[in-house]
Amino acid sequence: MKIVIPTAEGKLCPHFGHCETFSFVEIDDTTKEILSIVENAPEEGVSCGSAIWVASQHVDTVLAGGMGGRPLNIFRENGVEVVAGCPEMDIEELVKLYLEHTLETGDNTCGGGHCNGHSEGHHCGHHH
Repeated sequence: MKIVIPTAEGKLCPHFGHCETFSFVEIDDTTKEILSIVENAPEEGVSCGSAIWVASQHVDTVLAGGMGGRPLNIFRENGVEVVAGCPEMDIEELVKLYLEHTLETGDNTCGGGHCNGHSEGHHCGHHH
């Protein structure tokens, strides 16, 4: 399983399109252990359009703070699960909480402007 997290300064970045890099976390499905964490970013730099690039990296889940309607829809169309409203915390800690089903998520923090229309389809459940 592969989880991706928008990252700034080693922590989850609350704004998807404004992060420094994306952390791609490879998980062992059986043991739920973190196999590797690789930071990567599209060559043209990070933007709201980075969702297309991220979705093309064969990821299963995106853990994000806030995300606008456009990237949300891109992930949905590509079958990538989005968990929005995640707290700003260390990548490894965040992934562990997610895997233990103890991650506390708030609202999708992306408010106003170009990110409107993000309230529909908000869910934090796990589908396994």
